[in-house]
Amino acid sequence: MARASDYVIDRNYYVIVHSRGAVYDVFINGITTKKEHRIRPENFNLPINHLMQSGVNTVTYNFSPLKGRDDEGNLIVEPHENFFIHISIESVHLKTRERERITLVDARYDMEAGQIVSNEKTIFDTDPVYRQPHMQTTGELKLKSNHVWVNHGLESPIPSQHLIAEFRISDRFPRFHWLDEAVVLEDTPKLRREVRDAYRYIHKLIENGDFGGMRRIMEPGWKNAAISLNMGNSADDFIRSANSRQAFVKVLEDGRILQPLHFDQLETPLELDHLQFMADGRVVRLLPDPIQWERPGATHTTFSRFVFYMNEEGVLMVAAIVL
Repeated sequence: MARASDYVIDRNYYVIVHSRGAVYDVFINGITTKKEHRIRPENFNLPINHLMQSGVNTVTYNFSPLKGRDDEGNLIVEPHENFFIHISIESVHLKTRERERITLVDARYDMEAGQIVSNEKTIFDTDPVYRQPHMQTTGELKLKSNHVWVNHGLESPIPSQHLIAEFRISDRFPRFHWLDEAVVLEDTPKLRREVRDAYRYIHKLIENGDFGGMRRIMEPGWKNAAISLNMGNSADDFIRSANSRQAFVKVLEDGRILQPLHFDQLETPLELDHLQFMADGRVVRLLPDPIQWERPGATHTTFSRFVFYMNEEGVLMVAAIVL
């Protein structure tokens, strides 16, 4: 069994994305970090320590280039000259605050060839940086087709591609607790019922104020998160640092109230559930995220984004709570 002393995490890591002309998801090591349904220019910077692994890490940009809509209102998915994507990784040393940044992706469409190509200069008119003292990448990209982009606002998924880049780090992170036991999932009515039941179980724990039950199902993930986020070495360290006891209650401190599960409240047919599969089909979640809190009369909603895996015994378990 790995010990806390097996891990050396001297830095906080961030993914930095600048995108235009596509709807997309960004995955770190197979787990979603950001879903964007607008094609206008979007920039964001997100912490990713909780999704990092030792050695080689993978960033996947799952995208559908949208040119607009046709006369009948259907989405036009095809290469276009307004598309670009830039992804970089930045690390900040916890003590010295020294920063390192590498360029993973800086690409556009070559309209004559109809293909994704890397830019000689980045969108910031600088040379791409592939090597730093504690992070390296090759600049090589893999493009895989036959994927889909899933969003609950669409009646059905739309075709997408995966643009994949890898980078290597010197810090040593704990291995995801689910990696060695998660099986590949198949989209069946049985799985859809089980996913709903998993959300129902969590919802009931929160509704009944059973934080002990919540801790039991989250213990492996919270332990890993405590180590990765430099909060300590145990699930209890994470609970104290993240104030988790106050995050999983029926009424939050700001007055937001736990809402009924939308698929039960609306009696939605199983076949209309929007499942998002991740990590090569071994992790799944339902969109929109069913566990949510709202303040009466307000429009802002707080979500708790649970994702699940199935072990070899056929039991659906919590893999993580994504940000």
